[in-house]
Amino acid sequence: MKKRIGILTGGGDCPGLNTVIDSFTKSLEKKYQIIGFHKGFEGLYANSYSLLNSKLTNQFKFSGGTFLKTVNQGHFSAKTGDGHKNLIPQHIIDTAKNNYQNLNLEALVVLGGDGSLTAACQLMDNGLNIIGVPKSIDNDVVGTEMTFGFLTAVQIATEALDRLETTARSHERIMILEVMGRNSGWIGLHSGLAGGANIILIPEIKFDYNKILEAINNRYKQGKNNTLIVVSEGAMSIDNTKSYSHIGGKSSENLLGGVGDKIASFLNSKELDARCTRLGHIQRGGSPQATDRMLSIQMGCFAAKLVEQKIYGNLVCYNGGQLSILPLIDAVSKLKLIDPNGDLVTVSKKMGISFGD
Repeated sequence: MKKRIGILTGGGDCPGLNTVIDSFTKSLEKKYQIIGFHKGFEGLYANSYSLLNSKLTNQFKFSGGTFLKTVNQGHFSAKTGDGHKNLIPQHIIDTAKNNYQNLNLEALVVLGGDGSLTAACQLMDNGLNIIGVPKSIDNDVVGTEMTFGFLTAVQIATEALDRLETTARSHERIMILEVMGRNSGWIGLHSGLAGGANIILIPEIKFDYNKILEAINNRYKQGKNNTLIVVSEGAMSIDNTKSYSHIGGKSSENLLGGVGDKIASFLNSKELDARCTRLGHIQRGGSPQATDRMLSIQMGCFAAKLVEQKIYGNLVCYNGGQLSILPLIDAVSKLKLIDPNGDLVTVSKKMGISFGD
């Protein structure tokens, strides 16, 4: 009988999840039986799963989302949006552990971001062999230069800025694009640079509404009658205020977002013409672009290699074109944030881009 390995996708959906699952399955199916849990850790908890093979996974290899389904809440919410750790109740962990043992799993591969990997650490502390693969459009996982899904999100945001810029020029208007990223500004900074934004607002640099107004007025003085602004959903003003939107339905909670509308309202109150577009879940949907496909394939194959070598308790990392590992506990110790004094910010400011500070 073949040895068994489990795999699941936790947290929000992300381009490249199916690609990782496919390359992982193809790499191991001759030696192992691959069990794909449904809806992330909830599938492990409920013992809900499918047996995976390359004939199945190949159908979805470059599709967006995850055919195994996922949830970003449920029994295994190990971190809040602000990064504070929550302990998963022991009886829930015990149930998951019993199912893991009853299925005779040798290891569990977790495709997830900061929250899912934190939950994986708690399972690891209770005896499960875990391998983490960093998934996040936010690119905020410590230890890896890149998470799969990030570059696709940046590409989508950049294309949105290209389109908004034509309207900004045509109407001599201020166009604001609000992007995702939670408490990190990687999508905002990268897409802002690639999309030609004049003002970039990110969580790592607190902004002043009056500084935004000043930057726009300076452009008017130079004969530049349109302005393109990109703002990360977690951007914070100098009074330490973040913006939240109430989400109904099952979650019925307040989530980061709405700062772009607040900035637009402020500028309109100063008799300027500003409009905001919130890109939202469009950044997370759809097929991965080529670079993300390559990264996902490599990470899936590398995770399979770690399984074969029985190297557990680590995160797959990508740095400088090379794949390596980092202890999983180190990867969830904090979020990877932008250095306000780093090269990208410094270069942006030299080019005349304002960060509202």
